[in-house]
Amino acid sequence: MSQAEIYDYYVLFPNHHEGLRLQKELKAAGIKCTIAPTPREASSFCGISLRITEEDLEPVKQMIERHSIKVDGIARIRRKAAIWNKSC
Repeated sequence: MSQAEIYDYYVLFPNHHEGLRLQKELKAAGIKCTIAPTPREASSFCGISLRITEEDLEPVKQMIERHSIKVDGIARIRRKAAIWNKSC
């Protein structure tokens, strides 16, 4: 798979509180994520999002459901030259 075909997934939130709630739950469960600014491709609103890997997509969705965390969606964005260097 070439670099142009790699995607990151961003969980979008209606507010910072919900993002921090999910980040806390993912960290407790050992699921890696990165707090990131919401990409312009995903939303015109400023705010935080959580960047996750495709492999963690289903466990993250289950965590959102289990803890009734409010999200605005999950955006799939083609990776440019991003390097994962921080994790929860």
